[in-house]
Amino acid sequence: MMRWDLALAAAVLLTLATLGPARAQGPEDTVRWIYSSRLQPGPDQGLAYLSAPQRRAEYFSRRMVAFYQANDSYGDDLMMACVDFSFDIPGQDFDAQEIMRTLAITSSGDAARHSVTARFSVFGEPAQITYDFIAEDGFWRIDDIAGPGFRVSQITCQPKSGAGAGTRQGGGGTGYCFQNRHSTLRLDVAGDGRAVFALESVQGGGHVCGAGGPAHPVQGGWVYEERFDGTLCRIELLVMPDGGMRLTDKDWACKPMLCGHRAVLDGLEFPLNTQMNCASLPAN
Repeated sequence: MMRWDLALAAAVLLTLATLGPARAQGPEDTVRWIYSSRLQPGPDQGLAYLSAPQRRAEYFSRRMVAFYQANDSYGDDLMMACVDFSFDIPGQDFDAQEIMRTLAITSSGDAARHSVTARFSVFGEPAQITYDFIAEDGFWRIDDIAGPGFRVSQITCQPKSGAGAGTRQGGGGTGYCFQNRHSTLRLDVAGDGRAVFALESVQGGGHVCGAGGPAHPVQGGWVYEERFDGTLCRIELLVMPDGGMRLTDKDWACKPMLCGHRAVLDGLEFPLNTQMNCASLPAN
């Protein structure tokens, strides 16, 4: 009887791995798939499968997606990348059968957040990885991961060359383009960090903000400054935590010269998911 139970358990685990994470019903199922998938052949295994660029937005929060995208911007340059190791299993080598034999999963949380801890052995040494989930857009998504000596949310990871991966331009520059509802922003950054931007934003009642010109780099982004009839207009283009862009117009000093009555610049945001191919916008 015991022999049959073990065979049945192995068959169930292999079935879970074959079905894939799309069949997971909750945080515990997702974490269990991360480890059971190691039993199957081929590359579709573990956290690397879930975090691949084409599917990461399905399984990770927007904050974690931004982290992975920032890390990806360094390409194969592991010396400059934010991380050079996998989060789900400590070390480079492991025995998938040992992990599944020793795997124990516990969880806690509520309707908004859930924490799932996976405990297992790697070559006889105990290991523990904790996955924090949040309810985002009606789905459970991984928002943080903690293991021996690391927590992803505490790892600083800025995209290479500024805001996001960008689009390479001639002359060593990079272009960043966004389209958010009725607003577009293009930022062309030269190799020395200086930039030229162009903004058009159609807002309430069809009132428009239009701005553009040279911007110099500052901590966290770029700044455009120009005087209009003796009044200093200062627009900050700041990189948001998700890799998108946010504009500030302190005291609305630029609004009277650059915007219609019901349009504003201050607080205008272009999240990372509004980034687009710069080929779709006119060059600055």
